[in-house]
Amino acid sequence: MISTGIKTALTSIIRIQPNGVIHSTSSLCRAFSTSVTSVASPAESSSSSPLDQFRDTVSRQSRFTELVGRSWSVKELRRKSFDDLHKLWLVLYKEKNMLLTESNICRQNGVYFPQKERQQKVKKSMAAIKVVLGERKRDKIAQSALNAMQEQDETENLS
Repeated sequence: MISTGIKTALTSIIRIQPNGVIHSTSSLCRAFSTSVTSVASPAESSSSSPLDQFRDTVSRQSRFTELVGRSWSVKELRRKSFDDLHKLWLVLYKEKNMLLTESNICRQNGVYFPQKERQQKVKKSMAAIKVVLGERKRDKIAQSALNAMQEQDETENLS
């Protein structure tokens, strides 16, 4: 099930029914909803073939007219929990692999790959997640160093 933090962030882009089913015109949001479901419970995945998750479910014609959402900003991601960031990373990773597969298929067939900007948006979102995790790691290291210094001061004061 999708956490409430992610639901809140996505409600401006998508429509979430009370039973948790997500409806969207953006393939990234569709990938997010199916990936979070499959991450949460792999037995519930309904694809006919495991390789289907590397193909875009939207028809090629509709991808030329369909608008794509934006990438996640660092400011938005700072409010997310580690679990939400982990789930989002997996969704973005699947989206990246799907886009690379579609790009290679288009290149092999000699046709134009629609919505090239999607790859850049996924890449920027993944980079933003790395930034947030790096900030958290540096904060944790600094906090543990501060605690160690405080403990050392306390032991020196007792002596």
